[in-house]
Amino acid sequence: MLILVLLAGFGFRLYRLADKEMWYDEAFAVLYAEKDLGSIVHGTVTPVEGAAADIHPLMYYFFLHGWMRIGQSPLVVRFPSVVFGLLALCMVFVISRELFNPRMGLVATALGAVSPFHIWYSQEARMYSLLCLTSLLVIYFFVRAWKQGTRLQWIGLSFFTALSLYAHNLAFLIPLTLYLFVAVRRQWSFLGRLLLAHLGSLLLFLPWLLLVPGQLAKVRQAYWIPRPGPVELVRTLIVFTFNLPLSGWLLPLSLFFSLLLLALVLYRTLSTAPVAHSEATWSVWLCLSLSFVPMLAMFVISLLKPVYIERAVLSSSLVYCITVAQAMLRGRLPRVVLFSLMPIPLLLIGSLWFQYHYSEFPRSPFRQANAYLREHVEAGDIIVHDSKLSFFPSHYYDRTLGQEYVGDVPGSSTDTLALPTQEVLGLLAQPDVSHAVGDSRRVWFVVFRRALDEARALGVENPSEAWLDGRYSLSSSVQYSDLNIYLYESS
Repeated sequence: MLILVLLAGFGFRLYRLADKEMWYDEAFAVLYAEKDLGSIVHGTVTPVEGAAADIHPLMYYFFLHGWMRIGQSPLVVRFPSVVFGLLALCMVFVISRELFNPRMGLVATALGAVSPFHIWYSQEARMYSLLCLTSLLVIYFFVRAWKQGTRLQWIGLSFFTALSLYAHNLAFLIPLTLYLFVAVRRQWSFLGRLLLAHLGSLLLFLPWLLLVPGQLAKVRQAYWIPRPGPVELVRTLIVFTFNLPLSGWLLPLSLFFSLLLLALVLYRTLSTAPVAHSEATWSVWLCLSLSFVPMLAMFVISLLKPVYIERAVLSSSLVYCITVAQAMLRGRLPRVVLFSLMPIPLLLIGSLWFQYHYSEFPRSPFRQANAYLREHVEAGDIIVHDSKLSFFPSHYYDRTLGQEYVGDVPGSSTDTLALPTQEVLGLLAQPDVSHAVGDSRRVWFVVFRRALDEARALGVENPSEAWLDGRYSLSSSVQYSDLNIYLYESS
């Protein structure tokens, strides 16, 4: 049965893998990883105004650099994330079996197999699927060390903690949760051994740890994440259950059933928990902790400096699957409860269908837009993108189509693409649309409808659009989902 569940999970992660549009982060990853390793290091750690050029460790980019010898198509560059995702499902089963029993492991793995949130990032050419896998390995070796404490298990815990940190700097949220869990249980001797194991992790991570202060300075300088509030916590709960974005009619239902499921999980866990200090009790509380403490810790940290990104706690969403499974299987559920949960599978189907076919910001149909431009652009025309968010995917799909992009406002929270990184990529931003246009008589302006709407909501016009409207005449326009292409011609 486990094999069938894993095959189903593999199929969910392969479906439309090549068809989904690449978005900015994925396109950046591919364009960056194709450079030689020395250039990637330079484009990441070079100081800019006292901060590193980029905020991510390099393990994923190095891995992708080697992997792309096979090719650079969406299918090829995303496939490793599918494999990491499948291995993460295997870890869900193994962890569940260690903490509870194989039956619970099977149910938890089935829940993870159809998790829209995990499927989404198992289909993305970024480091989050790898981060999820390494974090689950950290949890597994922690559980094994708790139960047996052999040297091999402590070494595994130390190694995979370091590996998870090389995948993403926010990987520390899982070890932090483990420390809090051990401290609350007052297992001081175990805490000492855990500290010793993580000392080994820090030694392994030391080459990059020396560079982390510069990356933290970059986060303080420019990071696009807004300060979170209670809404973000509720949003994360929806993401764990059904993922976002969702179509309008699905959103209120998803909110209701996410809260209903959480209430059921908490009630069943707290009211039917076994005798205190038993092994089953600490297993339940460990799962609860790993499901929600990383999210809450990230929330608290973000009150000082916003770093609240749900995908950084992707592993917690899979542990939540274990938490749900143990709550569902811990004694018979009343029929009224089973009946109330019946809409959830239908909502999961609706969420997955919407997710597989989503083609709006930031995953707009760039291939169609490029095809239109190739057909209509004439000699002497210039194509200008309002931002890097539409330029990078367009450039990834067609590097022969000459295109420029307007850089972020210097010093703003969106000013995340530092000059050394641009230089390594060979894709320099234009300071404004006038520099990009030059003396061209015809300008193709590519902009997300969202960018125009956000400017108008503030009572102003998009700066690039305003400049073009004042000096050119709008000749034609076409929309591909929420991606607008305007042709401006000089009078």
